[in-house]
Amino acid sequence: MNKRIQFAAAAMLCAGALGACSALPVHGALNGMTLPMQSAQDRVHAAMAALDRGDEAQAKTLLEGVLQQEPGNATAHRLLDEINIDPRSQLGQRNHAYVVRNDDTMSELAQRFLGDPLLFYALARYNNMAPDHLAAGQSILIPDRGRPASPPPALASETPSAPPAPTVSADVAQRANRLRLQALEHLNAGDADGAVNLLHSALALDSSNAAIQRDLLRAQRIQASLHSP
Repeated sequence: MNKRIQFAAAAMLCAGALGACSALPVHGALNGMTLPMQSAQDRVHAAMAALDRGDEAQAKTLLEGVLQQEPGNATAHRLLDEINIDPRSQLGQRNHAYVVRNDDTMSELAQRFLGDPLLFYALARYNNMAPDHLAAGQSILIPDRGRPASPPPALASETPSAPPAPTVSADVAQRANRLRLQALEHLNAGDADGAVNLLHSALALDSSNAAIQRDLLRAQRIQASLHSP
């Protein structure tokens, strides 16, 4: 189960895939050419996508460009810290093993166990891997940060007495998908809050739709990055 963790506004969900963000132009930062200037927010989101792939060099170039535009950009400073600081110094030496479940993402695990989805790259470095290399059945180390983990979504195999998720009609599935597409448009326009609300509505209609679930995680990650102090 290759993961696509993954936060953007205009850069983020090019066809729903974070990796496409690396194609966005940066003003002379990557190839010496004079290209249209991106906003600081676009660069942060593209840097997150690069970190998701494990491309530290590109992410660092993008984040340094952000700090040239906005020296006080807190998200850029935090992500650079995750690149530059030893993750065991940042997250602590004590840890416990965790077996990755289907549909886990590094940002979701960082939120659940560390209380901050933006620590996705520090957690990946803690395990000597790229965030998008997370796979079901894999054992990783979770730092002990002195806070209880929020409960993960229940798996059907862990709740055998629970009734199976209802199968939705074709009409309901189409309505849910329309809401999902509207959410992606909002996300591409920089409206993460609107996207999250629409994806929650879509998931309420079709709770078993994996694409909606993944997009909601992405949108929540972008939302967290935009509202981080």
